[in-house]
Amino acid sequence: MDYFNFEERASQRDFAGMRDRIFSPVVGLLARLRVTPNQVSAAGVGFLVLAGLTPPSLAWLAFVGMALYVLCDGLDGPLARRTGTPHPGGLLVDIVADQLGVIVLPAAAVYHIGAWGPAMVLFAATYVAFIGLVIYANELGVKLRRFVRSKYVFYLLYLASLHFNRDLVTLFCAAFALYHCVETFATLRRIYSFHAARQAASPQDAPPPQKRRDTP
Repeated sequence: MDYFNFEERASQRDFAGMRDRIFSPVVGLLARLRVTPNQVSAAGVGFLVLAGLTPPSLAWLAFVGMALYVLCDGLDGPLARRTGTPHPGGLLVDIVADQLGVIVLPAAAVYHIGAWGPAMVLFAATYVAFIGLVIYANELGVKLRRFVRSKYVFYLLYLASLHFNRDLVTLFCAAFALYHCVETFATLRRIYSFHAARQAASPQDAPPPQKRRDTP
């Protein structure tokens, strides 16, 4: 994501360039096989569901599923650019597929390792609300302050919870649910101020001109 911060923008470009170089052989193979970016995104969601359904006794399978999910998330964008098919609809599919992990895995944590349900629900809900506002702010060009990414740390903690068959995510998710609430409020304030400033700067609607009436 572009958070309208020069350092953030540069680091994102550097990371994207490195990722494209690493995945270039795989992307080339997928392009020759006529695989579409949306198919890659859908496959990633399938691997995510596999990871979410895997019990602690098969934790290694969840590791494989999550690795393939993250891999697919890194392939669909470069594949779209390679095949010349990037468009807003595909970007929306990519965004949804990318964020589904924060919805599926909290539910899986409650079922498989007995994580505390309210913390999982609040973590998922506040994360999705915050990221939705971040995406909207990006579209508007609203500059946001730096914030801590929690998604991939949560993925690792979930996989560790499966491996050790113990709850390692509840405290993390409870803390970050509160953090997401704070960041959501701060982001909402910036978006609100942006709209208020733009409305104040726009000229007020002038009354419609009166139609001239010719007297005989």
